[in-house]
Amino acid sequence: MQAIPILLLVGLAYVSPVFGKREISANGTFSNRQYYSSINVSNGGPWGTWTWIDMCPEHFYAMGYSVKMEEYGGASDDTALNGIRLFCIKINSTRIWGKIRITWCPTGFLTAFQLKVEVPQGILDDTAANNIKFRCSSGAVIEGTGGSFGDYGRWSNACTRVGICGIETKQDPYHNVFVDDTALNDARFFCCD
Repeated sequence: MQAIPILLLVGLAYVSPVFGKREISANGTFSNRQYYSSINVSNGGPWGTWTWIDMCPEHFYAMGYSVKMEEYGGASDDTALNGIRLFCIKINSTRIWGKIRITWCPTGFLTAFQLKVEVPQGILDDTAANNIKFRCSSGAVIEGTGGSFGDYGRWSNACTRVGICGIETKQDPYHNVFVDDTALNDARFFCCD
């Protein structure tokens, strides 16, 4: 099975391999793919701006994901969840090769999500998004290793046809050493036929 990772981090997006090329910048590469709806949650963090949309190639859907986390630093400025990478699989594929720290649906595709977010802490350190769970079309719920702060909100609506095929995140950019940074605050996903 050919897995195509779509990585959306602060300032970095990457897709590899696709169409025989070793790597392609994903910043909008497949953004013209048609989707029938977007799904979101109501508990996302308040900081940052929405970034670009990244989509799986045509006939590919997200079956797995990984997260980029900043480890808890104690007295330092912590950001927790910094990025979410979707792994897009061509429909009707059956095998996944190799070992990498990816959280996969046992069968089926990602269809809904739940975001773990720390509420604003006032003058204390804010982290915003700390982790994410996905529901698979098979009914399985998968969760990677994320941060310990905050609570999960309600589940998003589900993609009712095949599954998730794209992502957009709300990112708080680096400010400076004297301003509290939160990195990833919210996410929304796109549903395709």
